[in-house]
Amino acid sequence: MNVPAVELPDAVITLSDEHRYMSLLLDTLEEHLTAADLATSGHLFLIQDIVRYLKEYSDGVHHPTEDLMFTRLVQRDPAREMDVARLRRDHETLSTMTDRILELMLTAANETTPQAADALRAATNDYIDRLRQHIGFEENELFPSAVRCLANEDWYSIDARLEASDDPLFGPTVQRDFRVLYEYFSDRADQLSRQVTRLGFLQLDNMILSADAIENGAREMWGMLQEHGDMLGREFRNVAADSIDRRGLVSMLASQAGYAGFVGKTVCDAGGKAAGICFRTLKMAAFSLFMGAP
Repeated sequence: MNVPAVELPDAVITLSDEHRYMSLLLDTLEEHLTAADLATSGHLFLIQDIVRYLKEYSDGVHHPTEDLMFTRLVQRDPAREMDVARLRRDHETLSTMTDRILELMLTAANETTPQAADALRAATNDYIDRLRQHIGFEENELFPSAVRCLANEDWYSIDARLEASDDPLFGPTVQRDFRVLYEYFSDRADQLSRQVTRLGFLQLDNMILSADAIENGAREMWGMLQEHGDMLGREFRNVAADSIDRRGLVSMLASQAGYAGFVGKTVCDAGGKAAGICFRTLKMAAFSLFMGAP
């Protein structure tokens, strides 16, 4: 029985997209926090831009929109009240954490000491862990409940809240304050695209090499079989002629027995060579496909 797919409301699609953007930013934060010289390098400026975006848009637009959705959800399903209260507290805590990170960032830039950088790392890592857990709970628990319970009139209000503010980084127009961050991600996407294209061509080359290896193996196999077939044919003709020329049953049977032994030896030899060719061919094909030409 086929279960019909549920059509997601536009607001849920938008909020889920924003979660993916936030996860990308968290991954980037985590990557740049590992820099040894955090306080005196460009890493600090990128981290600042990311946290400012999370403060201005995530705390200012994304989370309030979710709060509106959760308010409507509790009205429709009061059993979700405790979960919603937990997420509202999370929103407040996350906003406080971004304020703290921005303060520590200022300290790290002014003092340029390992202690200031370590304090910034610790606070930001705590924030990353907290926000990831928060997003996971919303996606797995609250969003599906909202899709099941909310009515069209609820979604109209939520959509209007989202449409009132454009995303300053991932929206249709990039704000000047986030232009550097946008260029950073554009450059990374361009590099990734070039890598994928290059790997694609390498994979195509390897597939061609693999096909060549199989073709060469098949050609070798055919040549070997022809050679042994010719040997059997010559020996059969010799035995037939010898059988006609000889007189007596014993001589004829001895000649044919000798031929039978020759056939057995030839078949065993051909089988061994065929197995060797197959092994070499498969080895070369696999090596070419996955590792490149030797």
